[in-house]
Amino acid sequence: MQLNINSELQCGKYRILRVLGQGGFGITYLAEHTMLNKLIAIKEFFPKEYCNRDATSSHVTIGTQSSENLVAQLKNKFIKEARNISRLHHPNIIIIHDIFQENDTAYYVMEYVDGTSLSELVKQNGALSEATAISYIRKVADAVGYMHSLSMNHLDLKPANIMVRSQDNEPILIDFGL
Repeated sequence: MQLNINSELQCGKYRILRVLGQGGFGITYLAEHTMLNKLIAIKEFFPKEYCNRDATSSHVTIGTQSSENLVAQLKNKFIKEARNISRLHHPNIIIIHDIFQENDTAYYVMEYVDGTSLSELVKQNGALSEATAISYIRKVADAVGYMHSLSMNHLDLKPANIMVRSQDNEPILIDFGL
């Protein structure tokens, strides 16, 4: 269960516009930073196997008491992931702007990459040209090499987690995985 459209976070600083994607541990939303009048993406910690949402308050609840410790550990990893990504400064890695806790869960705010995942591009258009594929591979490899130089890993590297930005055709690594 996701946040409702037009839900507000951080006392109205962020307004939810729509869901961009949902995985096993989180929901990513397109949102507006209302003070800057700017589109951003917000990832919410929501392990769907273990959590529910109160429809009236948006608060996240844990399904069973036996899951409380596991969910707490996963939430700490989610926050740690956001902190680690926020320390990265590379043109092909997503930028994290904010981390906060609200609704009994955690969120992080990222730049919104207006584009299409590499996996969707291939589904829609077929195989990439050799030159395009090599260009993307080199840029992604450079980003991963940068991360490795800082003793960090991308734990979910796959075409679905590489966004190709529409404005400049740059590949951007997203969703580093818990």
